[in-house]
Amino acid sequence: MRLIYGFLAIRMIRLARYDLARSDMLYRNGDEAFERSRDRVRQAKAPADRADLPSLASMR
Repeated sequence: MRLIYGFLAIRMIRLARYDLARSDMLYRNGDEAFERSRDRVRQAKAPADRADLPSLASMR
């Protein structure tokens, strides 16, 4: 019986580590995606300013 509980404990620890690693990866990818979108907005702002388009905030 102790062997079964030991096996289950090891399996649950491995799954928990996998979930934690996956969560960290998604968190980092989310931060990177947010920074990319901010860069794209900054890049789009320059041509919009040259074309005298209204700002994004005023269009809402």
